[in-house]
Amino acid sequence: MASTPHLFSESPLLTWIGDETLFSLVSRYHYFSGSRSNDATSMALFGHSRRGYQHDLPAGIDEFCHRTEGLFGTASEICTQRTLLCYYSKFINSEDELAAVSAMRSTTVTGLKYRLGILTSRFRAHHPLKACRRCMAEDLATTGWSYWHIEHQFPGIWVCAKHGQFLLESKVKSNGVERFLWHLPKADNLLPAPQLAPVAINELMKNLTRLALLTSDVMGSKEIVRMDLSYLHILYQAELRRRNLLLSNERLPLSKIAAEFEAHVRPFRMVHEFAALPGNPDQAYSQLSRYLRHPRAGTHPLRHLIMIDWLFGDYKKFLEACRAGMSPSISNTTLQYTASASETKEDSRKAEFSAAIQQDQLSVSGAAKKVGIDVATGMAWATKLGIKCDRRPKKLMPTRRAFLIEELQLGIDKAEAAARYQISVGTVTHVLRTEVGLHAAWKKIRLESALNSARKRWANLISENAGLGVKFIRKLEPALYAWLYRNDRHWLSENSNPRSHPESSRVLRAPWDERDTALSSAIANAILKLAPRLGNRSLRLWHLYQEIPELRAKLSALHRLPRTAVAIDRALGGKAKPSNDQASDGQAKQLRIDLDPT
Repeated sequence: MASTPHLFSESPLLTWIGDETLFSLVSRYHYFSGSRSNDATSMALFGHSRRGYQHDLPAGIDEFCHRTEGLFGTASEICTQRTLLCYYSKFINSEDELAAVSAMRSTTVTGLKYRLGILTSRFRAHHPLKACRRCMAEDLATTGWSYWHIEHQFPGIWVCAKHGQFLLESKVKSNGVERFLWHLPKADNLLPAPQLAPVAINELMKNLTRLALLTSDVMGSKEIVRMDLSYLHILYQAELRRRNLLLSNERLPLSKIAAEFEAHVRPFRMVHEFAALPGNPDQAYSQLSRYLRHPRAGTHPLRHLIMIDWLFGDYKKFLEACRAGMSPSISNTTLQYTASASETKEDSRKAEFSAAIQQDQLSVSGAAKKVGIDVATGMAWATKLGIKCDRRPKKLMPTRRAFLIEELQLGIDKAEAAARYQISVGTVTHVLRTEVGLHAAWKKIRLESALNSARKRWANLISENAGLGVKFIRKLEPALYAWLYRNDRHWLSENSNPRSHPESSRVLRAPWDERDTALSSAIANAILKLAPRLGNRSLRLWHLYQEIPELRAKLSALHRLPRTAVAIDRALGGKAKPSNDQASDGQAKQLRIDLDPT
């Protein structure tokens, strides 16, 4: 657009309502303006017909702020307060939060859910819109609008903390259905609450209400500014020790703990979103071995909230445990276990540097000068924000630099690269820090190489000294054992001599057969529900994965799910009837039809 109209100068009533989301505000504008086209609303507010429509982590926030002349706050405020980033930012460090804000302010958020650990969490990544019927009625009576409350959209929240009612999931924008649509909560678009026996529904509501109150308190806490995952790990261990669930040698009796944990999460699994929680003690054993033995980055916040719910029960007890475990050097206004004054100062300078580039439109050198750092540091900080820096090469001309970057992507050692290109190790480090994504890729490939080498050496030791016991074997290569213990403890415990670790010989594989049976049965039940609704209309694949949310994520693995593949094929009117319930890879690929419901 050549010029930006004053979109809100004549509509002073259109301002934020309570804990409204950005998606809700734009949807209200869509109705308020009388627009018949969803694309036109996106174009007017975000400058593009396919931008800003994401209801959870939208892109184009800078353009939105520009076109609304800052009426609704700064881009950073909108990202961290009016989108689901406010949920995830509680469990990530400040640098990752700045990078997420930077992505949302740009024109695309591609890869953001992966970087936040959402896609690999096995929880639902599409964040279904949810609403409370009583909230809708009250909002309509007091404000004239029914709108989307941000707290209702948090993962794991299925009960309205205010009214104690089950939140209902919207059929719209679920699993890609009408994903470009702007809309507000309406009774006709909400799916019914789960139909369960009275005893089961009471148990489910009790657990969901407790989790909703805990999540609300943690997310709204001013005392816990940001969760430090390594400190959470310490708190978990301390609580298990208090419950006498640690052995005398500080080892975790996972078999005993796993049964207790599985019993705790069992009621939650009645809701689709919690399907990733363990369904039996073996699965609980596998998950706890990852989340209790050592800290992990990129873990979905919902897993930690479930752990806190299990071990502490509510926010008050959790906060008391935090206070009891804090050292005197730690601020009582944050849960950053290793935070220091210098780190806090550096975080504020990074935020100022980011604002100077993205809001004040300064160059990297100009922003570096403004916050009092050298240009090389500024380039490194800008790279972490995903900003590409202009270069003035002295030694590394573009061609040589390209070759160096290619070798660094393959994991070449810095000293070897410096010798090969006749430059200093410092110059190689500078290239790593100032090329977007290069340092992370280099560290990843180096770690993978080191892991593979260490695993191979340890496997050879176990093979050559079979039956001697892990205590003897670790003395042969103490440095190797110590490195694996620090960097790959879960693998080490599973691949040590079974004579010393009988529990670790347990091999846990993905339960594909169980998943196949459950999904094929769910498809049969879904067809029975959908048939009266559809009438003479044809059943489409998107109808099935709207009814069974976890199905869409399994479409790429139908070769492992033969019964499910056959059930889908028959439901969609196919003729294939493979013998012995086996579906070939070709048949599975044939079923990967267009997922766009439009």
